[in-house]
Amino acid sequence: MSDPTDDHLLLRVAQLHFEQGLNQQEVASRLHLSRWQVARMLVRAKTRGIVRIEIVHPQARLHSMEKCLAAAFDLDDAVVVPAGASEQATRRLVAQACGDYLADRGKKLRTVAVSWGRTMGDVADQIASDWAGRPTVVQANGGLSRPGPGSVSGVVGMLAHRARGVPVFLPAPAIVESASLAAALRAEPVLEDVLGLARSADALVFSVGPAARDSVLVTSGFLTAEAIDAMVARGCVGDVLGRFLNADGVPVDSDLDSRTVGLDLDDIRAARLSIAVAAGSSKAEAARSVAGHGMCDVLITDEETASVLIET
Repeated sequence: MSDPTDDHLLLRVAQLHFEQGLNQQEVASRLHLSRWQVARMLVRAKTRGIVRIEIVHPQARLHSMEKCLAAAFDLDDAVVVPAGASEQATRRLVAQACGDYLADRGKKLRTVAVSWGRTMGDVADQIASDWAGRPTVVQANGGLSRPGPGSVSGVVGMLAHRARGVPVFLPAPAIVESASLAAALRAEPVLEDVLGLARSADALVFSVGPAARDSVLVTSGFLTAEAIDAMVARGCVGDVLGRFLNADGVPVDSDLDSRTVGLDLDDIRAARLSIAVAAGSSKAEAARSVAGHGMCDVLITDEETASVLIET
């Protein structure tokens, strides 16, 4: 049992130092103690739980949750940040964490293959200048014709520009009318070269999307909301690189998958370093499918999504 008198003195020392901002010498003078005694008391105050230091910056990583998440899915690494006050705020926090993760490893990344979309647009918008040493940034899947922050030009172009690198675009739409047309496009030398470069990249970075009516592939006209509903009814949990998959990590619509241009799920599994970015708990089941079926080595997400993945 602790001495109440001792606890009272520890509390007083802690309040003067942490709440009132007095330095150790000032606390010592106020309480007629030595500076050495004050220093020891501050350590004891933390050990006894009288003082708890907490980092509350919105970009602070949650290391204990990261360890649990990596262990649960046998990942090489996991990054978990606090959720924001809104879906958009959470997406930007996760995107910032992805940008920081890439910047920490930038010197080793000569070629980076990337997807596009809202989350990846935020990554490109927030990543630090010179995050890598003049890398080649490769488009990993077919894109949209319209410009914008989440478009191919807004992601591939900006990521390359910020690191004074070289963008390599895949000149093809995300989805085409027939499997034969998709096969013909993939056989074109230009597309074949770009996809080969994406497959051999040092890292593949992609966002995880939910199977939702507001998907960029719906708002851009590639798919209808009814098509999404039909896939959900068949067990679809989300998409990666425009590939709609079920909880077992298998394409839910083989016809649609055959008409999709870009790296496929097996290519993702075969990547040298696969980094999945999932922002928001609506993407939890898609993230579970990706992480649970060999499609990412690193998962970057928020605490709410991580909690769903760990606890269920």
